[in-house]
Parts: sequence; C-alpha cells; structure tokens
Amino acid sequence: MSETGSGLADFLYKFNFTPELAGFIGTEREQFLLVGGGLDGGQYSARAQDFLSMVNSSRWTCELSACQVESRINPQKDLSAIKLEILENENAGNQVAHKLGLRLANLEVVSRNMPFNVYPDPRYLEIAKTISQERLEAACRVAGTHIHLGIRDINHAIFVNNLLVTHTDTLCGLGDHSRGERLRLYKVMAKNWQPMIYESPEHLFEVAQADGFVDNPRNCWKLIRISIHGTVELRMFGSTDNVDEILEWVSFAKSITKEVF
Repeated sequence: MSETGSGLADFLYKFNFTPELAGFIGTEREQFLLVGGGLDGGQYSARAQDFLSMVNSSRWTCELSACQVESRINPQKDLSAIKLEILENENAGNQVAHKLGLRLANLEVVSRNMPFNVYPDPRYLEIAKTISQERLEAACRVAGTHIHLGIRDINHAIFVNNLLVTHTDTLCGLGDHSRGERLRLYKVMAKNWQPMIYESPEHLFEVAQADGFVDNPRNCWKLIRISIHGTVELRMFGSTDNVDEILEWVSFAKSITKEVF
C-alpha cells in the first residue's frame, strides 16, 4: 500500500460507524451554569466539575468552558423517545444544579464579562494553549444544540453530508435566536467552519490534511461534519428552552435525508 493509501486507511479507521444505527438520531445540548437569577457578568459559574461529579451520568459531559456542561441522549428513532430523554436530562440536570445553588440556562451567546476558565480536560487544555485569547473567548461565550444522524459507512456519510450541505443556510436560519451572533462567534473560533461537498473518501482525507484534522477528526469544526462517532453532525443550531423546537430541527434534518435511510 502506498504512503497515501496507508494514511487514508489510518484516517478512515478513526470513524466508528455502526450500520445498525443508521438513521438513528442523537442530540447534544450545551448549557451554561449560572448563580441566582441574573444573567450578567459574575453570575456565570465555572463549576462544571462539581456539577458533573454530582450528576454522575454518562449522559452528561464537559465542554471547553468550565461554565458549561453538555447533556446527550442515546441513539433514538422516534421523536417521542428523543423528547423523553431530553426531558429526563433536563430534570436530572436541574435537580443537581439546584443542590449546588446553581441553575442551567439555555443561552445562545453570553457577555464577555464572564470567567474564561477552561475545563481541566487534557484535550481542552491543549486547545486553549494553541489558540488566541480572542478565539478562546469566542468559544466560551456560545452554546448550542448538536444533532447527530447515524451512518452506515464512509460513503454513506459523504452522501448524507453532501445532501445536508446544500441546505446549510436554511439550517443556520432555523436554529438562530441571536441574529447571527452565535454563528459569528463560532466562526471566530472555528477557522474551518465552512461545510464542504466531498467528492470521495480521498477528497475528505485531502481536506482533513489541509484543515488540520487528519490526526484527530474531532478537530474538524465544520458546521456540518462527519463525526468520529459514526454520524453526520449538525452544529449550527442555537439554544432553546423549548424541547419541541429541537424536535422540529430533528424533523427537518430527517426530511432532507429521508430517501437515504
């Protein structure tokens, strides 16, 4: 095998496709931790470690900002099951936050007057060391909702990615509650944010080399990306208190891709 072929094979091996989960949906919901009822400055709380220790669930995880936590659901097909798991996470998270004297807030963009503490995870600490303060602040100030579509294999992933990319502007508008400010800040942090049409696995590999995520596909920050979890991930949606709105985003993504599952 040539050096290029070997590199391609190593790169593709990083993606964990699960064919039996093709067409299943997962969601990730980023939320800020706040103290009290105010939304300004010192009210943001860098206590993600305390929260995650107390919630003690694989359905909750950290984010770059120590003022944020993320909840996720198991892969589901039915909207009712998706809603149930999101609400279960919401209830569990609110209970833990209350015990800590905190609250969870679905805020799309927050002010600069916040702590820019980085969660002490090796990956996030490394990212924080390699980016400018401007990019770090942009990353910490935004939160959103990510939707994952389960995929069979790399060729299926490219096909689904390419279908969704043609609807990028509509998808961005659908999930925007900040008049574009969240996406503006996202693009400050994510220099390779622009979704792309891929011609083949080889083309994806070439883009990964050029954009710096060939060694770790998690460092691809495109608004639509092929994820190492074996999904195509939509990252443009903002934050909402309304779980039914999240289901609307899921339904729209499913309507675009209904012929390929």
